[in-house]
Amino acid sequence: MNNNIYFCIASDELGREIAWQWKDQKKQFFKTWIPLEDDIQIIDEVTPDEKAILIAEIMHELEPELRDIRLQRNKQAKERRNAKTK
Repeated sequence: MNNNIYFCIASDELGREIAWQWKDQKKQFFKTWIPLEDDIQIIDEVTPDEKAILIAEIMHELEPELRDIRLQRNKQAKERRNAKTK
């Protein structure tokens, strides 16, 4: 039985919904994980060109959230550095 979590994106470029998932089903729950394009797995059958378009669309949609994660990680790292110097 497959218990993977998958998502759908309504692709503006392709004009249809496409299912996708993270390759690593555990990392997606880590609060500080910043996924890369290689971490995306397209479930539906698409051409290589369509896949590239979809991955770009997914990463674009995730960018605000990823930016927040980066800021939080940087803040935590700065707090750790400051704690060491006291």
